[in-house]
Amino acid sequence: MTKSYISSNLSKTLILSLYTLLIVCMGVATIIEKIQGQNYVHDTIYGSWWFIALWALLAIMALAFLVQKRVHKRCAVFLLHVSFVVMLAGALVTHLTAESGTLHLRTGKSVNTFTGKDCTMQELPFDMTLTSFEVITYPGSNAVMDYRCHITVTHDDVSEDICVSMNNIGRAADYRFYQSAYDSDLQGTQLLVAHDPYGIAITYTGYVLLLIGLLWTMFSRHTRIRQLYRSATKPLVIAALCITTAVNAYGADITPVSSEIAHEFGKVVVLYNGRLCPINTAATEFVTKLSGKPQWNGYTADEIFMSWMIYYTEWEQQRLIRVKNTEVQRILGIDSQWASVSDFYNTDHSYKLDGKANDPTIGDAARKAIRETDEKIQVVNMFYNSEMLHIFPLADPSNKAKLTWHTPGSTELPLGTPAAEFQFINHAMDYLVENVLVNNAEGAKLIIEKIKLYQKEKAGDVLPSPSMVSIEVVYNSLLSARWVVFLCLTLSLLFCMLLFANKQSNIVNTLQLTYILAQAVFLTTQFIMRWIISGHTPMSNGYETMLFMAWITIIITIVVMHRVPVMKTFGHLVSSLCMLVSMLAVGSPQITRLMPVLQSPLLSTHVALVMIAYALLALITLIAIQGLIQASLHRSPGEIERSTALSQLMLYPAVSLLAMGIFVGAVWANVSWGTYWSWDPKETWALITLMIYAVPLHKSFTPSSPVKFHAYVLASFLTVLMTYFGVNYFLTGMHSYA
Repeated sequence: MTKSYISSNLSKTLILSLYTLLIVCMGVATIIEKIQGQNYVHDTIYGSWWFIALWALLAIMALAFLVQKRVHKRCAVFLLHVSFVVMLAGALVTHLTAESGTLHLRTGKSVNTFTGKDCTMQELPFDMTLTSFEVITYPGSNAVMDYRCHITVTHDDVSEDICVSMNNIGRAADYRFYQSAYDSDLQGTQLLVAHDPYGIAITYTGYVLLLIGLLWTMFSRHTRIRQLYRSATKPLVIAALCITTAVNAYGADITPVSSEIAHEFGKVVVLYNGRLCPINTAATEFVTKLSGKPQWNGYTADEIFMSWMIYYTEWEQQRLIRVKNTEVQRILGIDSQWASVSDFYNTDHSYKLDGKANDPTIGDAARKAIRETDEKIQVVNMFYNSEMLHIFPLADPSNKAKLTWHTPGSTELPLGTPAAEFQFINHAMDYLVENVLVNNAEGAKLIIEKIKLYQKEKAGDVLPSPSMVSIEVVYNSLLSARWVVFLCLTLSLLFCMLLFANKQSNIVNTLQLTYILAQAVFLTTQFIMRWIISGHTPMSNGYETMLFMAWITIIITIVVMHRVPVMKTFGHLVSSLCMLVSMLAVGSPQITRLMPVLQSPLLSTHVALVMIAYALLALITLIAIQGLIQASLHRSPGEIERSTALSQLMLYPAVSLLAMGIFVGAVWANVSWGTYWSWDPKETWALITLMIYAVPLHKSFTPSSPVKFHAYVLASFLTVLMTYFGVNYFLTGMHSYA
């Protein structure tokens, strides 16, 4: 055994030990943050000398190992690894030299200092004067679209004007200013201040080198990718997975309303959740919130919404509110998971859940379930208070360009409202209900048309067009068709079992291809319609990212299934599972206005790259399951090697896209908040995922056998689940969304 071999093995062991130690430290830190808070872990772990020393030592040892292995002769691979060293160097420079803090400005007052992170006053090399501040809202609503301030910067008697808004940095000298908060009188603003002239430049250089290195590595003739491609693109056998679901709901007879009238009423525009949309959207979310589904007992959301407005005493007896927790069922005195509104009240009209959410004698899980159930009753109360029926626009007397939306019979109409408008707002719904009660369909439709004409007259400039309203109604009906999700999942499992049983034929292949194309059309239609309705790329919440993941997976399947036949089975299964997760985990996927800070193309790019990476990692996980089953059945070594090669081949784009997604997110964070890495739990677990999946890409560190390789990537998928779901539901941070 040579001395160089011993040295190489020792270096590998030390590098892996440091690598593992850093991963463990970061994972533990996210849990400690949940208990002790963000400041504690930043001071004791992320910002500590020993944590920085571990990263520095890892970088030095990794560079030495690369040189020892003569990796510098393989330019693409060497550049890729050097990029991470450059990024770490940039982070160190930022840590040592950067300044940050907050700056408060009032209109007309000059300021030349800001408050640093340690609460000491820091001087600016110039004077700053706020000339104006404004809050910009979405047309036709009070939902905030942007905050914008104009500032005069004076240095050596030379003045320049800068504008600071969300996603628009104000720059003066080497200082950057970000919109943070504002005074209630709109005469002042608070800005975040960042001064990092050296660290950002070094870090961004690392990002550029990373991009070049990744692309160079992916397309180079001198990497393992081409060899893996030749080994992997052959038919593989897949294991079958079994999932069963059940749906249960029931109700009693009620007095129905005309479905035609309810459908027309559903097309009336309402100000709901800060945006203008059809009543059909409010009705769909109302019913989904109560029952978990967009329809109930054969009634559509429009029919339930309108019928409940009229026959509310009957609807209060209908058991359409889903209550899953047995302790809550016991408190309500019901013997199933379905409750009526009347079940929540005693004979003396006292509320059965009153104070129960804070009762220390009840377990944490039950108290959480009580709060969730109580929200459903609050939604009913909102409905009774007409909070879902802001359908009458009026110009603000103090600002004719600003509209306020009022509910039927509103007592808060502006002074000076013309008598005709006052009467229409207060009695239009009464006339509609009266016509419904006497079965005068034409009269009811006439009132609905008059409401639409009134809206067009008062808010024509901001009102959604009839075609946009129709698109949203159709989109809501697609969401209501939950049977499509279960059909997709059932067919995916069926095709998996047929392939596993070796029951393939031309008919089966044709049916499978037809199904894949139909699923692609359904998801593409849903994705595009949501994009049109929301006005932004739909990647801003948990539902939308899972929808995108389902869509991109089926598109990847169509593109590669002829070259990699196994994808024809894996792809639509993963896509169907993503559809199921989005439906079950999210319930009612609201379309809302984006927060100002989220209105950035970098956000869409960041989410798209990460979700495509997650889709590929999910496919790799299924291949790992198949590989382990092959090994347990003692299949031929050739089959196992092909599945291993396919998994390794897919790892390259998966890890590359995840890396690019993470660092595009870092650029977005720097543009929006003035810091490209804040050690938020979501960021940290994404980095952990990247580091763990990067290990098998290194030939020197790849598990020694196909079985060990598949076991490794199968276990690694737990980090993806933790990053996407665990952080959202169990940890804290600014990325924690459901």
